Amino acid sequence: MSAQEARTDTAPRKRVSRLLLAAAWLVPGLGHWLLGKRVRAAVFLLAIAASFVTGVLLEGEMGTPKAGHPFSWLATFACLGNGLLYLARMVWLNGLGGALGGIPFGLSGGGDPTAAGFAYGNTFLYTAGLMNLLVVLDVADIARGEKS
Repeated sequence: MSAQEARTDTAPRKRVSRLLLAAAWLVPGLGHWLLGKRVRAAVFLLAIAASFVTGVLLEGEMGTPKAGHPFSWLATFACLGNGLLYLARMVWLNGLGGALGGIPFGLSGGGDPTAAGFAYGNTFLYTAGLMNLLVVLDVADIARGEKS
């Protein structure tokens, strides 16, 4: 039996607050901030926000579900990882009524497919969301005491 298995058998896993995880998802770095990891929080916020803004400036399209395109759901999941950044951008593009009324297939993701940086912009937007989801997992590990 390895040391990892022995630790798992003897110590029950500490539960993590869903509110903490929701805060970590909604605002990049907020979960680390609440756990007292201020420098790490600032670095994550800057990296994720910079990636998101770069994607928007390069005319990238926010992932939105499209009927008949099942892989569009993967792009949507990746972009949803941006939390409030994603939600704010969707309201900016569609207006509040359009953002709420167009769920799931009536949303505009913005972007300009003829722009030179369109594909790069998409990649930056997806990467920012996936980075934030990894940051949420990091918050969960720290809150459980599995990582410092």
